[in-house]
Amino acid sequence: MTVKQWKQVITISVIVIIVVLLALTIFFGIRYSHYANLSEEGSIIDLSEYDDIDTREATRIFKYFNSVDAEGTFDYQSKYSSLYVDNDFNFVDKEGKVCYLTFDDGPNKNVTPQVLDTLKKYDVKATFFVVYRDGSAERALYKRIVEEGHTLAVHTASHNYTKIYSSVDAYLDDFERITKQIESTTGIKPTLFRFPGGSINSYNMEIYRELVAEMIRRGYVYYDWNVSSGDASSSRVSVSTITKNVLNGCSKGSDDKIVLMHDGSGHGNTADALPGIIEGLKKQGYTFSGLDNTVAPAMFGF
Repeated sequence: MTVKQWKQVITISVIVIIVVLLALTIFFGIRYSHYANLSEEGSIIDLSEYDDIDTREATRIFKYFNSVDAEGTFDYQSKYSSLYVDNDFNFVDKEGKVCYLTFDDGPNKNVTPQVLDTLKKYDVKATFFVVYRDGSAERALYKRIVEEGHTLAVHTASHNYTKIYSSVDAYLDDFERITKQIESTTGIKPTLFRFPGGSINSYNMEIYRELVAEMIRRGYVYYDWNVSSGDASSSRVSVSTITKNVLNGCSKGSDDKIVLMHDGSGHGNTADALPGIIEGLKKQGYTFSGLDNTVAPAMFGF
């Protein structure tokens, strides 16, 4: 290339860089203006009501509503009147190291009884995030969970990610179905829940802020997790791997641990791993408890 041609290339490159930088400046300027507006007064939800919430994540979620017209544009807010619970969001610090064992996707008539038997043997309380089951065996397990002092909480009715995360309305419809099932079977109205896949996942990216804010507005508390047993792939995970994952995960950091496990179909290895997990965590100095409204939730970052 000649010197003249090189100068032309350099000139064009400089112009392209300037245009890109200008575009980025405009883009981030708009983003900054948008977020600045979110912090102004006039939000639909009054954050002063939640001074006791010990989490920045909930505050960020509440800000989602700040840009909404004062009259509101969410039709689902006027629906599902049964989906409201009293909650002061007053979380209490626990003494010592506490581990909250949690089980998703049950009850299963083969796995859940084994889990409950082990918990009873070791006098450990846990939390069960359940799905909709209408068989007599599964309904009996709902009752047994409550009768033996564990926390019975909502996971989902259908566990169909595509369906429930298609809209906030669809999620609330599913949530109402499982809530009514639990209440009609046990007499207990659940106030705690866990989003299938966690509060942020590839299925709910378009609605998770709106969805989380709406559930908190209705008084519900959701729990992600800070330790995973790695048993989501069912029987393909060995007993030793499940045990190791939990014990290693709980050995790190000083926070209380909320452990994700599963008691749905095909999770026999999780049930088999439970004695070793409990014994190992006791050696680490942990006590055990079921989740309740006083326990600060683990929340994925937003």
